[in-house]
Amino acid sequence: MYNTLIFDLDGTLVDSIEDLALSTNILMEESQFPTYDLETYKQFVGNGVDKLIERALPEEHKKEVRKYRARFDEIYKENCLKNTKPYPGMEELIDELYHQGYKLAVVTNKPKVNAVTIVNHLFPNKFMYVFGNTVYQPKKPHPCLVELAMQLMESNKNETLMIGDSNVDIETAINAKIKSIGCEWGFRGKEELVQAGATYTVSKPSDIKELLK
Repeated sequence: MYNTLIFDLDGTLVDSIEDLALSTNILMEESQFPTYDLETYKQFVGNGVDKLIERALPEEHKKEVRKYRARFDEIYKENCLKNTKPYPGMEELIDELYHQGYKLAVVTNKPKVNAVTIVNHLFPNKFMYVFGNTVYQPKKPHPCLVELAMQLMESNKNETLMIGDSNVDIETAINAKIKSIGCEWGFRGKEELVQAGATYTVSKPSDIKELLK
């Protein structure tokens, strides 16, 4: 019986690709570098901001991530809620799970300050913990933040599910020795989730509720 659900953020709870793409393209334009479309950014995201910037930078500038990171953070802070919104049915699902007593947390590779801003704005008071990337812990697929969330919520591994949209989330679950749900509506699609070893896959948020039955 599962009682603890640990969600990824981007591509799982919220569709944030427009704001991530917008912010990165502003950075690229300011630097007179090529920009990219939304579909390309779906392959760029998932491993944290540094990796997003590295993937977007031209080949001869890929080692200069630190040079561009501070400016990206400024741009994204201004734009992180411009177009970002919950996926259809997700607000209703989280509200229902919360009122049914499930222990809910977010573990994302997005910087913690942005993750907390988005979750608190779109899902106020629903999640017990929101963990984002900081300088103090490694990013997913390292399991440390998932394990910390379970410890704080006093949850056992056989009671916990990791829910995400990419191979990074599935690998995190495997590393934490818990089961996983792959969200097909996210940035990467079903094939990647299955190949990564997802325990289950779902095609819409309400399927998570059905699976928990």
